[in-house]
This record gives sequence, C-alpha cells and structure tokens, in this order.
Amino acid sequence: MTRASTDRDSGSADIGLGFLAELESWIATDTSGSAPALRSALLRRLRQAQADQPSMALVHQLAARALQVADGGAAREQKVPELRTELARSCEAERADLIAAGEAVARTAVELLDRREPWIATLSNSGTVRDALCRVRDSGREPRALCAEGRPRLEGRRLATALAAAGLPVWLVADAALPLLLSQVHALWIGADAVTDRGVINKIGSFATALAAREHSVPVYALAVRKKFLPAGTGALKIVEMPPGELWEEPATGVRPRNLYFEVVPLELLRGVVVEDGVLGPTEAAIVARERPLPEELAGG
Repeated sequence: MTRASTDRDSGSADIGLGFLAELESWIATDTSGSAPALRSALLRRLRQAQADQPSMALVHQLAARALQVADGGAAREQKVPELRTELARSCEAERADLIAAGEAVARTAVELLDRREPWIATLSNSGTVRDALCRVRDSGREPRALCAEGRPRLEGRRLATALAAAGLPVWLVADAALPLLLSQVHALWIGADAVTDRGVINKIGSFATALAAREHSVPVYALAVRKKFLPAGTGALKIVEMPPGELWEEPATGVRPRNLYFEVVPLELLRGVVVEDGVLGPTEAAIVARERPLPEELAGG
C-alpha cells in the first residue's frame, strides 16, 4: 500500500499532493502496450485511490482530472509514451495549481481578521488552516491558536507543534473542551475534506464545535480550495468506519468500539467557505458543489 492510501494524520491538501506523487510513480512504471490498455489500468488505479480515501474530495477530483487527460490523449490518438508524458505533465500542473490555490485561500482568510492579536480555534490537522495562521503572522499581526488534540490519532498535536515552531502562542486542549473555550476566541477555522451542497465533511467533533460557536456568536469558516467541492449525492464520497482498535484494543465483553474520523457540518452553521477568490456563503457554496460532479466512471453508485 502507498503512503497516501494509508495516511490518516495529514490534512487533505497534503494527501492530495501525495496522491499526485504516487500517480507519477505509477505512470513511470506502467507497462501498458496500448492507449486503451493504459486507460483501463489508470481507471483501476484511480478507483483504488478513491476507495483508499473515500472522504477526500480532492482525491476524487484529481482522479477525474487524470482520467480527463487520458481521454483527451486517446481522442488525439496519442501513442502510449506521449500519453504517459501528458499524464505526468498534468500531475505537475495540478501540483502547482493546488499549492497556488492553497496560498490564495490563506490570503483570503487573512482578510477576515480585523484584530492585531486574534485568537483562532481549530481542530485536527488542516494544512490550509496552518498556512493561513502563519500568513496572519507574516502580515504583522500576532495570532494565537486554540487547538483540539484530534482523537483518536491525536493529529491535532502535530498542528499545535507546527504552529508553535512558527512562533504562535498555542493552547492545546482535549476535543471535548474545545466547545467550552470558544467564548474566548474570535473565530473558528476548520479545514474541509469535502464541501458538498449539504455540508462540509471534516474531522469528528467539528459539528459539536460549530454548534457551540453559534451559541457563543463566534463566526465559523471552512477553508477549502475549489477542487474540494462535490455534490453530496456522489456515491464514491463516503464516510467509513475506521479500525475499532484505535479506540480500544481489547474492549470489554459486549462493548463494540465505533471509530469515525469524519462527519458533516451543515452549511447553515458556517459564516462562509473561504476559497481562492473570496468567501462563499452557504447558499452559494451549495450551488458550486452541485456544479462539480465526477465523471460517471468515478462517481460511484
């Protein structure tokens, strides 16, 4: 198994970059003898990547782009070496676009703040949120972060460590304590594994935290590049249960651990979704998500 397929600790942007790196490796080692054979092998590879990370819209959309490139090359009757070159160039371009888009989202997020020393709450390990907070610091302000630890894998500690290393004051609290402390922050920023017309898929605990933010009149923003938008009815986009042993290796007789990493935060709980070129309100975000379906072969049933 590849790293991107088994990565359960990184933010979705980093997983997307890992997907592109692994796709490049696959392209370099593929032995298909014809364009149709290459397309068939590629489709199997893409579907496997989707199954490995079913909650990650970025993987789904990057897979769709790779299949589109393959179909375009086949329509132009490219030879297999040319098609491999075209796919590799696409991966390189998608990587550059993804990095640039993430930087643009971070710049947009900075514009939301009107305080010199804003307290920002977050949970899990969103690379987009991390980069946005660092950009706030680079703008001359002094942001402070309130991070939840991110059980069961505790990836929130990685985010807290990265922010502290970047010079930000950081509080790390238990996930269950985050809603209690929201009254002390100026905003809640969450990442997004997917943005659909029904809500944002993010780390478990995001829903309760967003509800608490509403009670404390704290604005909630999801930070996401547009490639993370998908219709909610996409069959390949799923929230699946993870290994129960991460919660309890040897549970008591009659106890069944249920381990969920992700959940849906309704769009109505968000002030907006921060994208590359602005902030989308809940209604606009839903419209954009519905307009970004996957091709039928990757959409799932």
